[in-house]
Amino acid sequence: MPRGFRLWYDRLIHMVHHFESEIPAPVVAHIEQPFSSGLPHLNPSDMTLPQTEKAFNIKQADGYQSWQFPSINVTLPAEFDLWLQKYDELTELSAFTEGKSRCRVDALIVAVYRSLSDQGLLQNPTGTRVTLALESPLAWGPVLHKNIPHTRIGTADYSLLFGEKDHMACHLAIIEAKRRGCFPHQGQILAYMAMVQANRRSRGQTNWTVWGTLTDGWVFHFYQLNMEGEWSVLPLQTKREGWQAIASMFGSIVLHSQQA
Repeated sequence: MPRGFRLWYDRLIHMVHHFESEIPAPVVAHIEQPFSSGLPHLNPSDMTLPQTEKAFNIKQADGYQSWQFPSINVTLPAEFDLWLQKYDELTELSAFTEGKSRCRVDALIVAVYRSLSDQGLLQNPTGTRVTLALESPLAWGPVLHKNIPHTRIGTADYSLLFGEKDHMACHLAIIEAKRRGCFPHQGQILAYMAMVQANRRSRGQTNWTVWGTLTDGWVFHFYQLNMEGEWSVLPLQTKREGWQAIASMFGSIVLHSQQA
């Protein structure tokens, strides 16, 4: 079992025991279920789209979806374009690594968070708060792969965590960053989303819609996995639709996730 996941799981168990009186009994029972570490592991990054669809019984939705039209206008700060320009100048001779892409993603996330905060849109009446989690270990199993039960274990680059307790079911928006121009199959991002969805369903959540973003910092693919197990995607490019459209779409996903 990856050390990062073991540390995360041990911390979760400690929190459950410390706050047990505040957590519904079915949730405590679910969390304390023995982890199936004896099963062979499969990293979501090794899964193709057909494998992910078969393993989690999901499929692509037909036609346009209502979520693909932003529900909020996110105003980017005046210095946003200048910051990116100076960053590109500074890293002009640097290779297009995943780290270089992440810096652009970081700038977008902070700008969107600032805009939503300034508009008072992150003050959820239920008290749920949004937290950006980095290198989040995710695991789910058993899931069949080539007719053999496996445990899916991987690490999401970013995830938006909604709630005070760091449980996998609270990571409602998964973000994967890749080096520029490197867009592998969609199996990985959808596998992470399906893992969170399966976890939410097993815990009896009333809403198990999950969101995702696959990006290299220049092109953004936004995903939704809905309650019926149907996924849809919206690609946006910085040179075509522009940063403003991308920021508004990302902001909409944050607000949709908050409502779940």
